Amino acid sequence: MMRSRRRRLFKKNKAPKDSGQMSLQITSMADIFTILLVFLLKGIASDALTISPSNGTRLPAGMNTTALSESALQVELSDKGILIEKEFVTGYQNFEKPFNDRLGKERERQKLIAKSNETVKDDARAILLSDQNVPFSTMKMVLRTLAKNGYSEVKFGVIKE
Repeated sequence: MMRSRRRRLFKKNKAPKDSGQMSLQITSMADIFTILLVFLLKGIASDALTISPSNGTRLPAGMNTTALSESALQVELSDKGILIEKEFVTGYQNFEKPFNDRLGKERERQKLIAKSNETVKDDARAILLSDQNVPFSTMKMVLRTLAKNGYSEVKFGVIKE
């Protein structure tokens, strides 16, 4: 009697034979679609940033280029002078002091915004758009002035070939 009871308790229940129909497991498919949706939304959110130089500025061509995805301070070296965020600052004759002053004001404005709004972080990025005819010595002095004012990450704007 004990044996028969044990046999009943530990007896493997055999599943009824399949009728040939399969049930569809859509949980895994929903997971895959969710991952694809997140991936596609992330791709749309990180589209390239469009930057347009002022009239008359001809950007040099670049071969190894990557799209800019985040905005930054736009510094432009045009044929007439230096512009910050499309606003004329100074010509090229003795430009260090007015350019340095304007960069200092811009940096202070950014710090003030970051201090008053926790979602905005202090931004140390700049995008340098330089005309093809601007001498490299001028670009070097502009880069040095940017670094002095705390802009540690500078990217160059070029036209993709």
